Amino acid sequence: MEILKIIRDALPEVIGGLIVAAIVALTGYLYTRWRKPVTKPLEGEPGPPLPSKPPVPKIPHNLPQPGEFIGREREKAEVREALASRWPLICIDGIGGIGKTALALEAAHECLRASKGELPADGIPTFDTFVWTTAKDRELALSDILDAIARTLDYPYIAQLPPEEKPSESAKLLCQYRCLLIVDNFETITDDAVRNFLLNLPEPSKALITSREQKLRQVRAISLRGMEQGEALALIRSEGKRLGLPAVEQADEKVLLRLYEATGGAPLAIKWAVGQMKQRGQSLDTVLDSLYEARGDVFENIFARSWSLLSESAKRVLMIMPIFAASASKEAIEAASNVHKWDLDEALGQLVEMWLVEASGELDEAKCRYSIHPLTRAFAGARLGEDKEWEREAWLHAGCYFLEFAKHYGGEDWDWHGFDTLRAERENILRIIDWCYNSEEWYRLIDFVKSMGYFFGTRGYWHDRIKYGEKAMQASEKVDDRYSWAWLAIAEVGWTYLKQGNVKKARELITQGLETSEQIGYSKGSAMALRNLGQLALYEGKYEEAEQLYLRSLEIWQQTGDKRWLASTQRNLGMIAQHRGDYGEARRFYEEAQQKFAEAGDEVGTAAILHSLAGIAQLEGNYFQARQLYTESLALSEQVGMQHDVARTKRALATVEEQRGDLEVAFRWAQEALEIYQRLGMQKAIEEAQALVERLEGRIAEARK
Repeated sequence: MEILKIIRDALPEVIGGLIVAAIVALTGYLYTRWRKPVTKPLEGEPGPPLPSKPPVPKIPHNLPQPGEFIGREREKAEVREALASRWPLICIDGIGGIGKTALALEAAHECLRASKGELPADGIPTFDTFVWTTAKDRELALSDILDAIARTLDYPYIAQLPPEEKPSESAKLLCQYRCLLIVDNFETITDDAVRNFLLNLPEPSKALITSREQKLRQVRAISLRGMEQGEALALIRSEGKRLGLPAVEQADEKVLLRLYEATGGAPLAIKWAVGQMKQRGQSLDTVLDSLYEARGDVFENIFARSWSLLSESAKRVLMIMPIFAASASKEAIEAASNVHKWDLDEALGQLVEMWLVEASGELDEAKCRYSIHPLTRAFAGARLGEDKEWEREAWLHAGCYFLEFAKHYGGEDWDWHGFDTLRAERENILRIIDWCYNSEEWYRLIDFVKSMGYFFGTRGYWHDRIKYGEKAMQASEKVDDRYSWAWLAIAEVGWTYLKQGNVKKARELITQGLETSEQIGYSKGSAMALRNLGQLALYEGKYEEAEQLYLRSLEIWQQTGDKRWLASTQRNLGMIAQHRGDYGEARRFYEEAQQKFAEAGDEVGTAAILHSLAGIAQLEGNYFQARQLYTESLALSEQVGMQHDVARTKRALATVEEQRGDLEVAFRWAQEALEIYQRLGMQKAIEEAQALVERLEGRIAEARK
């Protein structure tokens, strides 16, 4: 009864409190709605747009893919701090196999992710581009480093410059872009020019080098020693788990400490050692004996022992890996090694388990790439060289594979759709072409270059097109293939010199190609030479001469029935009419050419015609139509990847926007065009685009006053 009385007396107070709390909550809610009303879209109307994720910036780089990285947090922090400091040159030094390369690569990728916005940039330096060079398996000179900078930043013309001009041009790039230049294995470099260049690296770029020696005093040094005990044991267990060795993964700490002491905490030696234990007959004691017996030359002993455990198929696969300049697909490895199906799977599995070959790790087998460490490359290359007959056979197998690959994805039919796939194997193909040249495989060399020529020209690899085109011309002379020589002189090398503005060299080669074509009755070569000479005359402002050459070319194309080149030459005649101010005649030529390009399914030609029609609209003062046509042309050119057409159209858009009065947009278009012209080394176009940029800069500055 006493309890009921207490409840009865307290009930009004409790209920009252709840009511008050409810009133307060309701009042707050209504106040919030009043302060920030919620609007509901009408039926059929879209709701408010969702916030879009900002695009990831494109950061040019040639960094190798990083492997698993454990520990080294203190050292990574030191590298970050050094890269964020005013020091232009940072050196990671230490003994071989201690993890200098891995640390540099991990730090670079961390900066790359921060530069892309994938990591918070808190304490992590960001850069505009990353350039990786290594001297582990070859002599590295300053020219090689400068060429790597040029390739990564997509300025291939720098690689064509004389050696004495490359440093100053490269320094300009390093002033323009905040670049992190990594030079791996610096101690093997004997070129003093490299040292001087790095010590005088222009701001805001920085250099990170790895070295077994402390050669440079004017650096921020980060000395790397063996991994700490806890880190090393974690790495050993991680390797045991990855390789499916529960005995290693779960071993007592005292047991694993023996391996830690034998390796001195060197990561590469730890990985190799655990890899050996994966193989039959390799106990911990056996591996430890090998490590201790090989002091000062540990990796040579590991290679020798690994080699003795490989199956014959695995040995064949490993020996052909140095043939590839970069990573290789399973299909390419199969072709070069002549090891197939199950045997190939077992061989690659064994090599990957022993860390002799590294796999990229994609789930899709067709996309998986295999590569080897530079030290393994040297070892395998020496083994391959012991049997000259088998070495030549392997190169020939690889050559056959990549030639068919180049014909399929490149070829001579001017089809650009496979160029992205072809680009992935470009370095390997160039290595095979070099071998063909050195081994006097002349016919194969000619086929390679003719299959790659349009790819080189379209994607802006003009240095490759000239270099290998000239080698193929030499090969054509060796085998007296005058048809190939004429085509290479006219359409490959001569055309590229013409586009770059090297008038003298272009005229010489194209004229010789025309003479040869006429001597042997090669009508296609004659028509192409006349057309290119017409372009040369147009380039020099000789319109009447250009017209006569185009008409002669047109007559031959009409006889051959080649719609694509007939249309291209009609467009050239339209350009002559346009220069004369006869826009009606020019439009007629352009529209006839446009129909032929459409029938041939030629996107490149269609883009060019749209550009030409836009030019007439611009001259007539119809800037809206001009901008629309230029934009359509640009979209097609970018889809194809035709770099010089992309630049030309961007420059044209800049002039349209200038005429419309939008100077800021015009300036951006002009800058983008100039950048592409500089990469391609098109001197006259560079001068014209530079003048446009400067004029727009001046007008913008004047307008802001």
